[in-house]
Amino acid sequence: MSVRLTGQFGSRLKLALVLACMALVPILAVGVSKPDFKPGYNFYSPQDDADLGKEASAQIDRQLPLLNDAASVKYLTELGKRLVALAPYNRAEYAWQFKIVNSAEINAFALPGGYIYVNRAVLEAAENEAQLAGVLAHETGHVVMRHGTHIASQAILAQGGMAVLTSIIGQGGDMATQLAQLGIGLGVNSLMLKYSRSAETQADEVGAYILYQAGYDPHAMGQFFQIMARKYPQRTVQFFSDHPDSENRIKDLNEQIPHWGPDRTTKKDSSEFEGAKQSLAALPPPPHGGTPKIDARKKPPPLPSANFVRYDGKIFTLDYPDNWQLQRGEDSVLMFPAGGMVTGAEGETAQAYGLAVSLYPPQQESWGLVDATQELIQSMRQSNPQLHVLQQSGLNLGGNPAVSTLMQNDSPVEGQRETDHLVTVRHSGSVLTFIFIAPAGAFESYAPTFDKILQSIHLAR
Repeated sequence: MSVRLTGQFGSRLKLALVLACMALVPILAVGVSKPDFKPGYNFYSPQDDADLGKEASAQIDRQLPLLNDAASVKYLTELGKRLVALAPYNRAEYAWQFKIVNSAEINAFALPGGYIYVNRAVLEAAENEAQLAGVLAHETGHVVMRHGTHIASQAILAQGGMAVLTSIIGQGGDMATQLAQLGIGLGVNSLMLKYSRSAETQADEVGAYILYQAGYDPHAMGQFFQIMARKYPQRTVQFFSDHPDSENRIKDLNEQIPHWGPDRTTKKDSSEFEGAKQSLAALPPPPHGGTPKIDARKKPPPLPSANFVRYDGKIFTLDYPDNWQLQRGEDSVLMFPAGGMVTGAEGETAQAYGLAVSLYPPQQESWGLVDATQELIQSMRQSNPQLHVLQQSGLNLGGNPAVSTLMQNDSPVEGQRETDHLVTVRHSGSVLTFIFIAPAGAFESYAPTFDKILQSIHLAR
């Protein structure tokens, strides 16, 4: 059946329809679309996520130094709950608790069921509320996409699928006991927190969309990643270990954001954000990371002294702790604490703590710094097959363009992994390399010293 419109009313209605269609043209031209976020396959229910997160949170609260500053916790909770209210696939079962870890390391993580932990250093380092909101929104993405129990489901599939799950459930016990049979614990280093790159990408997309819906600049999350890599390379090792390959993810995200709709008047900061930062600034600094986790048969080196002395070399100068030793070579210098050099089972000596500086001649003098750095890393891998890159970014080193590369490797300290921060800068036809070294468990304690050394470097003209 059709209705024919006649007369003045019909003309006005036709005009209104034409104007409405014309108004849609700009929107259709940019391809506005709502993202289609979908959680991965999962053998568990959302209520299981809530129960598991509650149990894991109770365990982690005993492992980590939580900050109980009422003002900053209240602010973080209010900001977080405003964001999660806009999250897709949010569930009534989720607890949505926001906790601050009293740590100088820049990192954040989320447990199933809505338990989000943000290190104090994140609040202190964020330049505006939008960047902090980006971190919370990203971790919210992990929760609502159920990445933790998705990882557990993958473990079940790898071991036999539903038959294994039925067998485990049939043996009784709580979820923690059931997961333990799959080799999954609930602590800080749980497999449930080791997300794949696809999970990180999805958390980026969900987080940025939450920011967009909340009126924040959706690019703020990527901006935070980039700023942290540039300004605080020593304090973001764990962050970039948990959130790898950020540059490519940011690029992909920037291509998607324009399709969500027109730019909005975005908010960046708030008086509440500044108030929380002031509250944190009035508190004592975070404690050191504790006793470095090294071989129990060896006494750990003393922590770096707060007093620094100057090293004057032909190519560079820098300041280093006055309780460190120097070992000079023809084209190198090693700086390390007493006990920082470790002798292996076969009598070889390797540096486990401190700074190693050397010159590296690339195969082609004309190569750019990035290519030369990649060649250096490949040459290092020949004798260190377990070496892998966590994060790479640009850096300004005393007014000179440099490349900052965070890596992990096997440590010469028995049973330990090692964190290395490689900084490279051109010098004539060679590359001047600075490698800051410590076992992974001790790196947070050494990071402030490494940062101070890095900021003191001056290159000869």
